[in-house]
Amino acid sequence: MRQKDDFWIFLSMGILFILLISVPYLWAFQSAGSDHQFGGFLLNPQDGNSYLAKMYQGWQGSWRFYLPYSAQPGDGGYLFLFYLALGHITRLTGGTLQITFHLARLLGAVVLVISLRYFFGKVLATRRSQWLAFGLALFGSGMGWLAALFGLFTADFWVAEGYPFLSAYANPHFPIGMAILLWVLTPELDAVNGRHNKSRYLHDLLFCAAFVLSIILPFGIVVAGIVLAGLVFWDFWVELSTLRMNSWGINKIMGIIRRSDSSRKFILLLLGGMPILIYEVWVTQNDPVLAIWNEQNLTVSPMIWDLIISFSPAALLAIPGSYWVWREKKAAARTLLLWAGLGLVLLYIPWSLQRRFILGYFIPLAGLAAIGLDHLFSRSRVFALVVICLVILLIVPTNLMIILGGIQAVKAKEPKIILTQDEMRGLNWLEANAPRDALILASPEMGLFIPAYTGRRVLYGHPFETVNAKQMEEIVLNLLRDLNGNDVESFHLEVSYLFYGTREREIGGVKFEPGYKMVYSSGDVQIFEVHNLH
Repeated sequence: MRQKDDFWIFLSMGILFILLISVPYLWAFQSAGSDHQFGGFLLNPQDGNSYLAKMYQGWQGSWRFYLPYSAQPGDGGYLFLFYLALGHITRLTGGTLQITFHLARLLGAVVLVISLRYFFGKVLATRRSQWLAFGLALFGSGMGWLAALFGLFTADFWVAEGYPFLSAYANPHFPIGMAILLWVLTPELDAVNGRHNKSRYLHDLLFCAAFVLSIILPFGIVVAGIVLAGLVFWDFWVELSTLRMNSWGINKIMGIIRRSDSSRKFILLLLGGMPILIYEVWVTQNDPVLAIWNEQNLTVSPMIWDLIISFSPAALLAIPGSYWVWREKKAAARTLLLWAGLGLVLLYIPWSLQRRFILGYFIPLAGLAAIGLDHLFSRSRVFALVVICLVILLIVPTNLMIILGGIQAVKAKEPKIILTQDEMRGLNWLEANAPRDALILASPEMGLFIPAYTGRRVLYGHPFETVNAKQMEEIVLNLLRDLNGNDVESFHLEVSYLFYGTREREIGGVKFEPGYKMVYSSGDVQIFEVHNLH
């Protein structure tokens, strides 16, 4: 009977999760109005459109990624294969890039829900702690809503990869990668009955899972590798501590390593995931264009005070939970303890991409918090219920604010997420008529949309994926303030077209020199062909 109840609880929570991450998008697509079109992204449209631009390259038949937001695409590399594959799937199925993107996102969300339930079912010993952790991880966030009242903008509003809910709300590769990471880290020692669930079949699959994870979310390999290495060391230390010093030897040490499930998983993870990571590091260091992109791609971790706010109250409740895991030496739950501890170290390694290691960090905190709450239940049921109600009141508002903020942005026709129908018709004309290698001059805002909807390159459109981004943004703004064909040539830029609409008019330029020939006009949007004047 309990299993049947668990199934319905799981199904109800899963459906609610899927509805919360999908209904706002369905509403946005329907509510943009007859004169506007929703751009498809309620959270971080900058990166969202860059994913569409990558998918467009796949839709064109490419398995090689080229910088779409740069006048210098370079030789490219085999990067972002997940989004290139989605583009190929879109072409083969005859769908649209946005539909494929959101279907993949919802599929990733479903897989993530299942993986979370399976993971907590293995690492937590009581039914109550499993459901507490599952609910916290699915719907929880930090207390950024409280910081927002004082004018602060904390990580729980925008660092999507740290939280299951935000990950599933933002894109497909975060939830899918997080689900694979959870499966890799799920211990074979069951916390409920203490039995090992050994399976050669699962070990073989782990190699494939590591390979897929390295393609979808390369930093997941690093997070998984560090946690598994910690588990190997833990196994090693526990067994050696029971031996006399004079009984240590290479055979004894190798025997401990062979008996450790974590060591086998660690080796398979490296074999499956490291080749892709090594290639990505090599190509981004040796390709001159991708090297500049990599230097600009700074993802620094939030300040400590920001991190505490963004992961509390789960982080605070995780402290007593960590104590109980350490005291009771829970073999399965130590995965949570190591993930939380080593993950914090990874976040502040002095490296430009340190924030990437925040992947799924809310999950171990939710698990440890659930252990703490479970122990509180065993001492005072009434007080525990009060604490749980308080936690719910503290962790839910941030995600609700994010959802309501997106709805308000659609209502206000926020230009970062909404396009006018004139702009859409102009983009459709470029897609149908401009050569594939055409370089488009447009405002920075419109430059974000053009590669995503037409596959054509722009001078500037993205702060990371435009080579020499700050310099190119300033060049674009100067060109639009004084629309002179000679000026375009003076920068040695082989611009093919000028996209000129409301966003460009707001920058300034209104005088057109002979170098611009109008080839398209509809409403507020004109497109000019840029001719060589010499």
